[in-house]
Amino acid sequence: MKIGHVLLAVLVAAIWGLSFIVVKIGLTECPPLLLAALRFVVVFAAGAWWFSRPSLPWRWYLRAGLCLGVIQFACLFSAIKLGMPAGIVSVLAQLQVFITLLLASLLLGETRSLLQKAVMALALLGVLLLGYARYHDALPLLPLALALIGSAGFAWGNVELKRAGKVDMFAFTVWMSLVPPLPLLLLSFALEGGPAAAWSALAGFGWSATLALLFLALIGTLFALGSWGKLLSLYPATLVAPFSLLSPVFGLLGGYWILHERYDALSIVASALIVAALALNTYAGKLDAARAWLAARVQPGKGAAPR
Repeated sequence: MKIGHVLLAVLVAAIWGLSFIVVKIGLTECPPLLLAALRFVVVFAAGAWWFSRPSLPWRWYLRAGLCLGVIQFACLFSAIKLGMPAGIVSVLAQLQVFITLLLASLLLGETRSLLQKAVMALALLGVLLLGYARYHDALPLLPLALALIGSAGFAWGNVELKRAGKVDMFAFTVWMSLVPPLPLLLLSFALEGGPAAAWSALAGFGWSATLALLFLALIGTLFALGSWGKLLSLYPATLVAPFSLLSPVFGLLGGYWILHERYDALSIVASALIVAALALNTYAGKLDAARAWLAARVQPGKGAAPR
């Protein structure tokens, strides 16, 4: 990957990691399903003026919108609202990396080397250690299940973005945002007290909820998701997806500086494992190529002839 694209992927991971803190703030004044619906309303309202709809069949928008909008955010927001700590949700959300790799292998035909598999095992160890280090108590079943379903929605959305091919992903993100608001609003009306409760929540919007909504819509969705989709259109999902493993690290740092949380040594070790796995994965392809070249050089008849 080009260095500029590597930095962009890291920035997206930072935004998504901090977004869990922002969500927690926003949910103090707005129900989760309504907040998720408003997120995409703002994305479309802000972006439709600048981006024309890419000439793709509407089924691409429908599938991506349902995965990344309805399934992912409805489940993750609800998990936080139902008592799952934002930190553990940020960790569980990163299981999407491994689901993405599995789906990319099954549906897109992308392959992984033995080194890449070992790197992902190291990353998974870091994610599990991070979750264990942050929250030792038993997790409630319903929000835990919702967080895992949200992670699967994220992974499926990654594959749909990859399938969309080389398209303007900022524009695609804007027009994809037409899909989630209606099903999210219907779910909100059914599960969060009906239209009257939604109107009451809107009337009670304060500065914290407003700023949280703008951050989630304009930065967390329009910029970050558009950038993420662009990277997926340029590189294999197996190379791009692991960068999101950095988001819980940024979530921990954000919790430390913004919420004044404190972390133990195991959290630091787990974060270091994730960063190390990401670095190794970034160069895994080059290392495999170098190993193949060396093998060809030392085995007569399979590479350059020995001198």
